Amino acid sequence: MKNQEIILLIAGLVLSGFGIYIKIYEPAWVSNTEDPGGGLIGAGVVLILTSLRNRHYKKKGIITEDERDYRIAEKASYRSFQIIFILQGFLFFILGISDIQLTAQSVIGVLFAASGIAYIGSFYWYRNKM
Repeated sequence: MKNQEIILLIAGLVLSGFGIYIKIYEPAWVSNTEDPGGGLIGAGVVLILTSLRNRHYKKKGIITEDERDYRIAEKASYRSFQIIFILQGFLFFILGISDIQLTAQSVIGVLFAASGIAYIGSFYWYRNKM
């Protein structure tokens, strides 16, 4: 295994373990154990599966990346930044003119999910387009 795959695997195990710790022991310093525990477990599982998939592809000799993917990732990152920047401005405007009081955790969670969806959508859009 390459160093990158080992680091992904270890990071996934650490994140999943920390998420399981939060879910089981519910430490007093964590105000809500459901959201962070589930998020950490999910992120850890994704990292573990990604490292195992890369290892499997390498053993089979399957090439999953080429030079085109780097250009697609650049374009997708820029497009997702544009989408999130506009969404943040609109959200800031709506929350500023109205008297809606939201917790920071819920707003950041929505923006985090929107940034991931925007990047994935942009990546596949550009991949099919190029």
